[in-house]
Order: sequence, then C-alpha cells, then structure tokens
Amino acid sequence: MDSEKVKQDFFAGFSKLKNQSLWKGCFHENSDCSKEIIKAHSIQNNRILNYISEDGNVLMFGPELNNSLDLKTTMKPQGRKKATTFTGFCGKHDSDLFRPIEYTEYVPGNKEQEFLFAYRALAKEYHAKKSTAEISRKSLGFLENGDYSSLSKLFDDGSPPGKEHVEFMTSMFDSHMSGTNEAVKAFEKQRAAMNINLENGRYFKIQTECIVFDKEYHLAVSAVCNIENDLLGNRINDYGKLNVPLAPLFVTIFPQNGKTFVLLSYYKNDKFKFEFIKKQIVAKEPEEQAIIISNIVISHVENFVVSPIKWRELGAKKQEKIASAFMETALTFNKPLVFDNTLNIFI
Repeated sequence: MDSEKVKQDFFAGFSKLKNQSLWKGCFHENSDCSKEIIKAHSIQNNRILNYISEDGNVLMFGPELNNSLDLKTTMKPQGRKKATTFTGFCGKHDSDLFRPIEYTEYVPGNKEQEFLFAYRALAKEYHAKKSTAEISRKSLGFLENGDYSSLSKLFDDGSPPGKEHVEFMTSMFDSHMSGTNEAVKAFEKQRAAMNINLENGRYFKIQTECIVFDKEYHLAVSAVCNIENDLLGNRINDYGKLNVPLAPLFVTIFPQNGKTFVLLSYYKNDKFKFEFIKKQIVAKEPEEQAIIISNIVISHVENFVVSPIKWRELGAKKQEKIASAFMETALTFNKPLVFDNTLNIFI
C-alpha cells in the first residue's frame, strides 16, 4: 500500500467535503446585511496575526496521518490571511460591528470590547457546528446513494467499502449528526440572545475576568468551551444531563503593547457557576495562571494560533508534549481543569 497516496487521497477527499459543507451566512443577519458573505477573521489579522506571523504564516493544529496511517495532530503553517477565517458574516457587519476591537486597543473593563470578543467567538463556534452537521448530513447522503467516491477519494479505484464498513460509517455519521444538531439548537438560542443584547447595547450581559501577563506571548485564542469541572472538582457542566443547558466559557487571548491579555468571559446568568475563576485562577501567581490557562486551551480549544518562531524555540520534546496533549484530550470527557501541571503554552 502506498501510504503517501493514501494520505493525499484521505485529506483531498475530506478537504473537498469540508469546503462543500461550510455554512455561509451572517451571524448578525438583518435588513442591513450586505450581499456578500466574506471570510471573516475570528482573530484580528492586522493587529494580531500579522504581528506574530513569520513570512506571512502562523501555526495552527491540524490533522495528519503518520506512517502507520493513524490519525495524529501536528502544528501546521497557515497563511495569516486565511488562518482563523470563517464564512460567518456579511462584509458590512464584519466591518461595522467589530470596529471597537479592530481599530482600538483593548482596555480592561471595557464592557463593549469584552462583549464583542465573546460575540465573535460565539459566531465562530456556531459556524463550526453548522458546518460539521452539514458534513455528516452530506456523508449520510453519499452512503445512502452508494456514492462512495464523493465521500472519499480512497474509493476512486472502484473498490467500494464492504457492508460492515458502510454500516459502521452510517452509524457514526448518524450519531454525530444527531449530537451536532442538538448543539446547533443550543447555539441558535445563544445567537438570538446575543444579537438582541448587541443591538440594545446590553454589554453587561457578558461578564469578564481579565488576567494580564507582563510579557508579550506570541499566541492568540478566540474560542468557546464548556469546561466540566473547576480546580476542586466541582461540576460546572454535566454532559450527561441533556435537559440542562451548558454554561459556555469564552476564552480570548492576545498580545498587546508588551503584555498578554487573557479574557475569561461568561454569561451573566451563569455567574454563580464561574465564581471560582476569581479565587482559583485570578488570585494565583502568574506561573500558576499560565499552567491553568494552558490546560484549558489545549484540552478545550481548536481556534488557537502561535508564532512559528516561538514554536521552534520550544524544541521538539516540548512541541510533541503539547501536540500529544491536544490529541489525547480531544475526545476525553469529564476532564479535570488541570490534567498536566507542567503544561505551558505561553512561549
């Protein structure tokens, strides 16, 4: 078996299916929308990505097949103009809504800016959930129609999958689509509420704890995550309770003027669940804060970029440690908030 060809066919097929399934719409859809849906940046291009890039590239985690054809995760270069983009806003709203954070430096305690950081992270996650649900829907359609070559280029040679393989894939995509559709419903409610709050200037609906490191770390994050436990093991979100809405945590990290800002934001209605952040994270020394936040990012976040220069400075051993932790925690449930007290992404 030509493993290199298998790799190429696997990623070519998946990339084509992914591109066909991307949701394209405006998260803030209303009568003021412009016609064109653009590739909006979830992390600022000129203020952040350009600043931490090397030769126009940043690094992001991406899938890869090793020589044994096992799926693994590695840091891959991405052009800064493409990195972190998503088709989630029309041109007008992407330009108008985010002016307070695109053209003005962040000021701790600025409620409008903090709301907008969380709002954009939610839009990016909504887009991801809508798109992955569509991937599963299309995949099921290909399986039902016996169109296996559209599902993967691996079947282009006329060797269709066996019955058991088809049944396995059908079950997998059906289960995934069902779970993703439920997540989309939850995000639809959040989308509606956040748009109402934005239109009415109710920025106080987002509460934010700001941590400032007195050093500029060349990495950036914009994400929504559902952490399961605090540092003491107290439950924050229980995936087993399907009738209880999850309480999302919005994580935004970026360098600015010799410092690095970490914004941990949440809905005001969830403030009692996140009271622990002040005592268990904000009150810690910077070294401990960096470890805690690193663990949250690696185990819960995908929209994470880092400077190629700083990544190289880590060395192969530390690079592998971070990449392995990212992969190993991706599908792990009931994770402790800190699973590795030596993990540190602040480089």
